[in-house]
Amino acid sequence: MRRRNRGQGVAELVSALVLLVPVVLTVIDLGILAIGAAINDSICRDAARAAASGPPSEFSLGDSRNLTPDKAPYRRALSVATKLYSTNFPAKIRNTLMAVETVRDIPPSSIGGAIDGDVAITTTVDIYPPFLVGAIMGGVSLSSSHKVPITYVMKSEG
Repeated sequence: MRRRNRGQGVAELVSALVLLVPVVLTVIDLGILAIGAAINDSICRDAARAAASGPPSEFSLGDSRNLTPDKAPYRRALSVATKLYSTNFPAKIRNTLMAVETVRDIPPSSIGGAIDGDVAITTTVDIYPPFLVGAIMGGVSLSSSHKVPITYVMKSEG
């Protein structure tokens, strides 16, 4: 009788582990995805602040313009996104980002003052969960966008 009870306990333990282990691994993968999304949101926010902290790409009014890698605000944002956040986490920030700049008003150079406008940055992170979610889906791409007002102040020439 004792032997049968011992065998029953082992069978129950094995069946519980068969159900519990995949659930725990999935929860770990989902936690990694959540942390990756939070990291990407931080990167995007800091990159947008960096892009908006200096002079705009052009001192001309107009509609929103997409920034290219040769423009200073794009380079400021990219340097923050790639250098500041290099981690050993199973995620990779893409080396390309979308940057859109809008300049609504430029003060006269004789007076100087704050430039009215904003910069919108969109970053994308590829996350590679190590367990079940990663085995089923492969990598997961998440994007984040932030729009920040330009904080650059022109000096007066007078």
